[in-house]
Amino acid sequence: MSNAYLEILNLEPGATKGEIKSAYRKLSKEYHPDVNNSPDAQEKFVEINEAYKFLTEVGPTPHREQVSYDYNPYHQEYQERRRRARQYAFRQAAEAQRRQEASIKYALGIFNSIAYIILTFNTFLAIDYLLPIEQKQEYIVSIISGKEMNRGRGPQYRYDDLFFSDFKMRVSKGQIQGRDFQKATVFSTPIFGKARYADLIDFGIKLRVNQSYGIYDVFGVLIPAIFMIALFYRFILHTLDHKFTLAILMVAVFGFQLYMFFKF
Repeated sequence: MSNAYLEILNLEPGATKGEIKSAYRKLSKEYHPDVNNSPDAQEKFVEINEAYKFLTEVGPTPHREQVSYDYNPYHQEYQERRRRARQYAFRQAAEAQRRQEASIKYALGIFNSIAYIILTFNTFLAIDYLLPIEQKQEYIVSIISGKEMNRGRGPQYRYDDLFFSDFKMRVSKGQIQGRDFQKATVFSTPIFGKARYADLIDFGIKLRVNQSYGIYDVFGVLIPAIFMIALFYRFILHTLDHKFTLAILMVAVFGFQLYMFFKF
């Protein structure tokens, strides 16, 4: 009679104990709940553990057969061994699931503390955005034309960076070409002092330019996105996997926010 347990481990009749152990280690890692989220991974993980337990007790070839096996699978002794192997497999799967849930809960516990920092930061950002804007007279220190990579075409002219005494702005290309601006009135937020727009002055002629990038402009949408993610995390989603996914997403968005905050 053919041995289905060998087939589960992708082994041939006559496999050695070392080959059984090697196959088990490889497949159990592949289908472990910590690394495999496919719908049938849990069932496959149980089968792998059951096969390993049975084969290590009975052996891959009880009488050194090359094709078939001489034992009666319905014999009480083998039924008991299969039952113990099945119990062992379910215990292994349950333990793996428990460790996975414990790891996620631990990570979410750390994230909960980080989330307060993220929400506090974004609350101040929102307040800063809503408060009346401030203005300050500034001298333009330098203007640098910027380039971004365009796939297949090489560097392309995309923007201009304006450097003031206390501010930095990135504006769309071509707005300030051909002018020799020296002074400007910069309009900024009151708490964090982030430039929103500026009036550039050239012999009495004013040219208003807007911040094209920055945490309040193109990427200002990330502020309400953070609060929306927090809402789903706290009140709507309840499974650990979904919460963990949202936690990673919020930390990633926050990291990008910090990058934009310090860059502009």
